[in-house]
This record gives sequence, structure tokens and C-alpha cells, in this order.
Amino acid sequence: MSFNVNNRTPPAAAARTTAAAETPNPVGEGVKSAKDLLAGGSLNLGVNKDSTKEQVAVALKQLAGDKGVQYANTIEGLGKAFKGRALEGVQKEMGEWLKANPNATPDQVHAQSTKTLYKHTMINQQFKQTIEQMASAAISRMKDTFEG
Repeated sequence: MSFNVNNRTPPAAAARTTAAAETPNPVGEGVKSAKDLLAGGSLNLGVNKDSTKEQVAVALKQLAGDKGVQYANTIEGLGKAFKGRALEGVQKEMGEWLKANPNATPDQVHAQSTKTLYKHTMINQQFKQTIEQMASAAISRMKDTFEG
């Protein structure tokens, strides 16, 4: 058991509060406002199924900062077809949201885009897994038919 003598803050706690006060919040780092993203009249991320992982990372960083870069890695793992579907879904949904919220701050854009990226990444991962499982089951049945 430990006690604070003379109501002093323990040195470790003081160091934590000082470090937290000096560290900027990275949530909005690299994230653009709705006005910036809609500068051409509509959202255009400029990426598709043929884009490189780096191009996708740069595009998604505008929406979700460092989380956008993480989602770019995940989306890259989906393969071309599902990568394209995920990016199209994100662009469409975020474009609609930005038009409905033209004064959204970078923090609001970050919050909404993180939800949207998660949704479209998970949906397309599930589609991919389902199709792979169905193909595997069909191949297994065909093997059983021809071997047995």
C-alpha cells in the first residue's frame, strides 16, 4: 500500500500529465475539411481497383489520417475486385455525407470516414470469405465425385 505524503502528486503521474499536455492530438492530422474535399463539386478520391497501395493510402489519408493508411493496407489485401468495390462504396457514401454536411470540420470528417471505411472494408471481406468458402466447398464436392 502507498500513501501520498503532503498531498503531492506521485512523480509518475506528474510526468504523464505533462507528456499528455505536450502531445498534439493526431486524429485530424492530414484530414481535410468537407469544403476542401468538395472543392471540385464532388468527392473524387482518384483511386480505383488498379491503384497502388500507396495511392490508396494517400487518398484515404485525406479522410481518416493515419487510420486511412491502415485501411489502405487492409483494402489492398482484398484483391482487385473487392478493392474496387470497397473504394467505390467509400467514395459514394462519403461523397453523399460531405454534401449533406458541407461545413464539417476535419475531426467530423475523420469520425464519419472511419465508420464508413470500417463498414465497407468489413462488408467486402465477408463477401470475399463467403465466395472463397463456396468455391472451396464446390471443389471438394467435385473431387469427391470424381475420386469416389
